[in-house]
Order: sequence, then C-alpha cells, then structure tokens
Amino acid sequence: MYFNRKKHILSKTLMLSALINCLAFFLQGASRLIINKANIYSPDMMDTAIHNFSMVVSVLQLFATALVFYIAWKSLKKDLALVEEGDYYEMGRLQEEVFGKNVSTLNADSIKSLLEIWAVILVGVGAVYDVSSLIYRNFIIRLSISMQDHGMDFVSLYNLTHGFKYLEMFIAILIGVVMTGIFLNEKFLKIIAICISVAFILSFAIFESSSIQIFGRYIGVVWTSVIFHLTDTVGLFALALYLRKRYIGV
Repeated sequence: MYFNRKKHILSKTLMLSALINCLAFFLQGASRLIINKANIYSPDMMDTAIHNFSMVVSVLQLFATALVFYIAWKSLKKDLALVEEGDYYEMGRLQEEVFGKNVSTLNADSIKSLLEIWAVILVGVGAVYDVSSLIYRNFIIRLSISMQDHGMDFVSLYNLTHGFKYLEMFIAILIGVVMTGIFLNEKFLKIIAICISVAFILSFAIFESSSIQIFGRYIGVVWTSVIFHLTDTVGLFALALYLRKRYIGV
C-alpha cells in the first residue's frame, strides 16, 4: 500500500524537527550573550543561570519534537486505517498498476518504519542526551575544582573532552541518515554520513578550540560542538528538503 504521492509525512516531520532544533539553538545562543556570567573565564555551561535556561529550552524542545512525531503518527495511522491490514499488499499492487511510476517511492510500511526510527533517535536518544549532558556538566564542575586546586590547565582538558557530550546523539543521527539511505537505496546519504563522521573525528582528535568576539564578548568555539549543531539543525533540515524534492511521497 502507498500513500498519496503529495503526502510527505517523513520529510515534513524531519523538517519541523529541524526547525525546532534551530529555534532551541538560537535561544540557547542568545542566552549566552544576554546573561552576564559570574566568571568570564569559565565555560558557559558552568554558569548556573545559563545552564538552567538551556535546560528549560531543551525540555521544551524535546516535548515539541515528540508532539510533532505524535501528530505525524496519528496522521499515518488514520490513513492506514482506511484499508484492512490484510489488504495492504493487494492495494499496493493495484496502485502500482493504475499509477505506475507515480506512486510514492516507499510504501506505507517503509515510511512507518522510518518514522519510528527517527522518533527513537530525535525523541528517545534526545532524552538520553539531555540526561547525559547533566552528568557531563557535573563531571566538568568537579573536575575543574580538582584541577584548580592542583594548578592544572582546565580549559585545555575541557576542550579535549567536550566532544563526548555530543557523541551519542551525533552517532544516532548518522545512523538515522544511513538507515534512510538503506531504505531508499541511496548511496549519496551514506557517503554524506561518512564524510560528516570523519569531520567530527578529526575535530575531536586534532583541532583546538578557537575564540571569536561577538558584541564585545569573547566566546570559545569548540569544533565538535559546531559540527554537531550544524548536523542537528542545518543538516537535518537539508536531509528533509532533499527527501522531499528527490523522492515522491517521502
């Protein structure tokens, strides 16, 4: 069974999720410029006010993303309910005979499976990411106290370990891209996933952090963070747009 060729459930859901991520990213970024830090030499994540605001935004982001997937799931189930489950195969054969190449690229079961995969990644793993971020922050705070007591270079170690904060979510998103490529038999998506992985690994292992000045304030740039957030926002939106333009009904 195939959905209407003009019904883009998967790409629309991913696009809305990417927009939610973008909004959350800009709100968190704005908070770092607006809220005055108690210690300008410490990482932003260690400032209590910035951290609390970021956590509120993260929780709202998670709920908004879950709502988007829930609405998509209800819409998908409503369409599937129009045909008896045992008749899906015959209906699909009939649609192929009548519409030929104009049927959607993936059948209803495949779109349903991909929607479930991305829901697990962006909602399920997203929740784990938020919890692990809290644990990482507590680790950094305790480590900084210990290192300061011993006169050690905390900033350097912070830059080296910061990539671990994003690792699980980054891998999950790339798995989603690869799984989508497998369903669509699309080599381009698999190659893109590999290239982004290599860039992340290089930034994690080789590149040092940099500083930029915005509105008179110096902000440290950790390149693993840059690659992750670009993947989580721009990359996810680009994937949704690519699926929508290239594949019928996806």
